[in-house]
Amino acid sequence: MATLTLAICARHAQHILKPCLESVRNQTVAPDEVIVAVDEMEDPTVEVARAYGARVIASNATGLYEARNAVLDACTTDYLAFTDADCELVPEWVALAKSVLDSRPEVAAGTGRHPPVGPRNFAAWLHHMWFVVETESTGETQGIIGGNSYFRTQALREVGGWLRLPRHSAAEDVYIATALRKAGHRIWFEAGAAVRHRYETRFSGLMRKAVMMGRDIVVMMRAAGWRDGLWYYTLAIPVLAAMLPVGLLIALMEPRLGLPVAALPLVLTFMFLWARFRSLSTALSRWAARWIVIWPYSWGILKGLTTPIPDNVMRARDGRQQPADTTN
Repeated sequence: MATLTLAICARHAQHILKPCLESVRNQTVAPDEVIVAVDEMEDPTVEVARAYGARVIASNATGLYEARNAVLDACTTDYLAFTDADCELVPEWVALAKSVLDSRPEVAAGTGRHPPVGPRNFAAWLHHMWFVVETESTGETQGIIGGNSYFRTQALREVGGWLRLPRHSAAEDVYIATALRKAGHRIWFEAGAAVRHRYETRFSGLMRKAVMMGRDIVVMMRAAGWRDGLWYYTLAIPVLAAMLPVGLLIALMEPRLGLPVAALPLVLTFMFLWARFRSLSTALSRWAARWIVIWPYSWGILKGLTTPIPDNVMRARDGRQQPADTTN
């Protein structure tokens, strides 16, 4: 019978970790091992994790990429799953994750819905609208949500785990999903395998998070050497964002020229989301949310183009040293 490790990468999470570990304790099928990875053993999170019987490891990490790899190195089970300290699993989560991997040998990774739990406000709504993967129905998908992910351990090791990218913590889920797909593996979305997420309730905190996400997805693709559709899609975002204010400025002098320029990115992004979701209400809500978050996210993308990448960054694929983009 296949075994599963459930891991949580945490940093000073002692005040939010208990509900997460309670949800792990209440699983209908218990994980074979629970690992909590902290940056250093002096973290107060250690005491809380041990009180729930978790195995605690020191990742010595400066970011989430390193922490995920530390867990992979410590894993001894067939399957490796991740959630986050601010999340709560539905009781059937482990059972469903194991069922997907047990019954579908072609699937190397899976994910599921990410509904909200806890306080809700405008910032939390905006944050929730960011997760596109969870709008899908049960079936094959292209990506995962990092706090709701489960893998075949051997498949992770075959692609070399996560990118060796210190001091970065966003887009690690985009990286591992892309690396697995490039290696010929499939990814599954199981709607019932939901993880309730405590979304960011501070607007300023969400804006900082958006900048980080924009920066890190660009840094990740530069370090990995990927110049595919996602790269050009990402670079198009600040261009589209800029068209709106530029068009409005032109409209002050020449409305017939400026208004179409300003309207074009709004129309294009709405049509893209409508085609993506096949639902007017879903497309409209996410379109509105993304046009609020697009400004800090675009700034993050521009920062990512100029962020130095360490010379010793290694691509996880094949576990080989690869030259990285070292543009300063």
